[in-house]
Amino acid sequence: MRWPGRGVWLLMAGAAVAGVGIGLAIRDWPGGRSLPPVRARVYVNVDVCLLSGPQGVSASPDSAVWAGMEDASLATRVRVSYLTVTGPGTAANAGPFLGSLLVRGCRVIVAADAPERAAALADARQFPRVQFIVTGAGIIGPSAGPSAGGGVQNVTTLTAGAPGMRAASAAAVESAVRAAGG
Repeated sequence: MRWPGRGVWLLMAGAAVAGVGIGLAIRDWPGGRSLPPVRARVYVNVDVCLLSGPQGVSASPDSAVWAGMEDASLATRVRVSYLTVTGPGTAANAGPFLGSLLVRGCRVIVAADAPERAAALADARQFPRVQFIVTGAGIIGPSAGPSAGGGVQNVTTLTAGAPGMRAASAAAVESAVRAAGG
């Protein structure tokens, strides 16, 4: 088999360079084709998850908490998601749903309704590297630290129905993300 001569290779290289040059000239020509701005969002490797009651994020207080989580996501670039608990409204029923968030790798878990809050508080001691945020009536808040979760260091509490729940939950999520190393 015989390879093409040097002249053929030079001709092919020249054509390739000319094609690239023409392509760049057309691209930069006024009124030429331009690419739209990049819309992709780069997230940090931290998942913040809401354990929601049966009505999802459309019911109060979950709606305000979810809005605060979305605000915190914009500020910190963490991924946010929610999981709706189905079935009876008990802590025992919410436990397996909480377990799935833990298995999924959520580093911050937010629980706003009574059964979900009870499940989170029951399991918080077993998962010291996960930050928990619980909201609801009858909880002292907004606070964090040993007095917040009955002596559990990784629990932050917020009072449900408090004015500014969206802003309070956003601030709590941002603080929990920093505590979780994000």
